[in-house]
Amino acid sequence: MKAPLFCGAFILKEGGTVYIKRGKFFFITDDFYERHDSDKRLMQNKEGTHNRPCFYTFSDTQNPEILWCVPISSQVTKFRKIVEHKLAMQKNRGIASPKCNTIRFGRVMGKEKAFLIQNMFPITERYINNVYMDPNTKKPVTIEADLEKDICKNAQDILKLVFHGHEYLVFPDIRKIYADLIAEL
Repeated sequence: MKAPLFCGAFILKEGGTVYIKRGKFFFITDDFYERHDSDKRLMQNKEGTHNRPCFYTFSDTQNPEILWCVPISSQVTKFRKIVEHKLAMQKNRGIASPKCNTIRFGRVMGKEKAFLIQNMFPITERYINNVYMDPNTKKPVTIEADLEKDICKNAQDILKLVFHGHEYLVFPDIRKIYADLIAEL
């Protein structure tokens, strides 16, 4: 199977009309977890006043009804240590230019966040709960174009590898979820 990707698309529902937006974030429904996460490999929804986690999304090139979700985390120190460990292991194996493209970093609403490509998974519009809105501007949260490009390039690289048999690069079984979502369409 070819690695699916089209960078930065987002489905936004307004008054029953669906709009595709670039570089936005959203939250997903509990129903998605019930249907597609029996092995509990996905980052679970957290209860409380602030929905978590939120996901950056981009569209699938093979099927535009499928979106790919990349969760973000505010635990930047934790994920920087993981990246440092991965890079050190690569150096110890003799890799001249070590690289970690499963975790990326960038600013969201002025604060540094970790983009967890290692935890990405596919979804459909049916499972979108709501848009991540900036409480100050009341507009959807976005990211800078350079960060969007970095996340999408690295996600694309990882998707290509996963769809060529390197499933260990991501925690969820994204090939199974993808096939299940296609069957639902």
